[in-house]
Amino acid sequence: MVLKTFSIVFQVVLIGVFVGGVVAITSVGFVSGVGYISSWRDSSSTCFFDLGNFCFSIQPLLFLLVCAVLIILVKKTLKIERYHGPADVILSAHSKSHSLDPKTGFLSTFSAFVSASGGASVGQYGPLVHLGGTIGNLINEKFPNLLTKDTFIGCGVAAAISAGFNSPIGGIIFAHEAILRHFSFKAIAPIAVSSVVSSTLTNYFFPSGILFQNTNSDISMLPSVSLSLILGPLCALIAVIFMKSLLGLQKNANKVASSELYRILCATFIVGIVGGFVPEVLGLGGETILGLLERSYTLSFIILILFLKLFVTIICLSMGFFGGVFSPALVLGAALGGIFTYLGASLGINNLGDSLILAGMAALSASVIGAPIASIVIIFELSHSYDLAFVAIICVAGSCLISSLTFGHSFFDIQLINRNFKISRGRADILLSEIAVKEILGKNSFLSFRNASQSDLVKKFANSDFTEAYILNIDGKLLGKIRVNDVLGNKDYMDFLEKSPLLLNANESVSKAIEKASNFVGESIPVVDNDRNLIGVVTEADLFSEYLKVQDQISHIEKD
Repeated sequence: MVLKTFSIVFQVVLIGVFVGGVVAITSVGFVSGVGYISSWRDSSSTCFFDLGNFCFSIQPLLFLLVCAVLIILVKKTLKIERYHGPADVILSAHSKSHSLDPKTGFLSTFSAFVSASGGASVGQYGPLVHLGGTIGNLINEKFPNLLTKDTFIGCGVAAAISAGFNSPIGGIIFAHEAILRHFSFKAIAPIAVSSVVSSTLTNYFFPSGILFQNTNSDISMLPSVSLSLILGPLCALIAVIFMKSLLGLQKNANKVASSELYRILCATFIVGIVGGFVPEVLGLGGETILGLLERSYTLSFIILILFLKLFVTIICLSMGFFGGVFSPALVLGAALGGIFTYLGASLGINNLGDSLILAGMAALSASVIGAPIASIVIIFELSHSYDLAFVAIICVAGSCLISSLTFGHSFFDIQLINRNFKISRGRADILLSEIAVKEILGKNSFLSFRNASQSDLVKKFANSDFTEAYILNIDGKLLGKIRVNDVLGNKDYMDFLEKSPLLLNANESVSKAIEKASNFVGESIPVVDNDRNLIGVVTEADLFSEYLKVQDQISHIEKD
């Protein structure tokens, strides 16, 4: 027993260290590379011409053009149908049949790297989460018997967030809250080790210190909390506008231009021109957030950043560039918080510090990614201020409540719902949706007749325990269902035939079958093929039994 316990602990620690180390190094490479190229892009910018108070630089347009061509070449040459993101990580963690393809995963990360380096308004944390999940999934395929797939994915995701934000606790919580959506003793140990190792290695190779170490935490709590109560609903409003506009344009992008090349070139010129005048809306937005914290912008310019950042992000992510939504949400939240800070100052409230800026970042991003607790913890770890985190709690709570009621749990959940995966129903619904009705048909017996007389039906019913029978035509197609009470004493029983009974398609999922059978009353449910040929029947007991099997699987995953 002691030896077995020692073996399990050793494996957990080893897996955590390995996954955390690999993800940390790749994440540092991603962030450092984007930072280096972005600095080169910004340093080479020169004024092309003046327009009022704005100076237009052509460098953003040129960089975006090169990156757009590279993205299209990679996608077409290597035959990538679509790039993958956090929604695919969530689905893979909950589904047996959906794994993260390494080729698509690494090329998605590469395209996000190219997009961010070129100045497209995209995020880095979504691609890092997907990269971490892909690495975890890949290791699971090589060593399938060590831990469950979702635990490996959780290790990679936690390590990615920990490396990206230098937030080990936030990484642990994000993996459980946004990806796995359950806590278990078996999973938390390797995930915690991965997150801590990732943060440690990131600090060693990339000693940037705490991102917001100079934040002003000397605040007055009452006005800060009071204003955050108003800021939260506004963050929800901007988050919902952002997500709905993004999904709407992605859905109708073909109407803008039928060719991927034309769409991304259109986005390039729009974003290049806007970014040429206002470079603060380009890229990942880290420098813009620091500018907001340092009060480098006027109120009117912050309002301009808010609307232009929203506009160019929707354009970039809908029309060919690839990246995450987390970083843009942070910038939008920071801008909204900056506006409230200025408004508070105009009302004579000057001791707000950076509370509303950080609260806005946490609230708006939490509504987008569906991880309120992780967002609050990340703010706390970045600022090392309990007061700032406390103000963020109020803002996040209001924002997430409103956005969940008006939009949904998160942007990623709606992406999956649009792909017919109802992630909000939990792991059970996804597992049941992967089982076809034809797989549970078994050997259920039933009565069926072709051109039978009333007396034949009565005899068959008398010699069986069935109270229902299925009437077929000469080709075996289902005409309807008849009950024994309707046959007795009625020679023309076809007048009582139920021509539209509840029936299931053989290729239909068990999840859909349970939903359809929720109000079913009867002996059995016919199962037909696409031509309405009767191939068998299922009972409510069959559906309940399959549901219980799935629940046992989930219990094993979450509690073992």
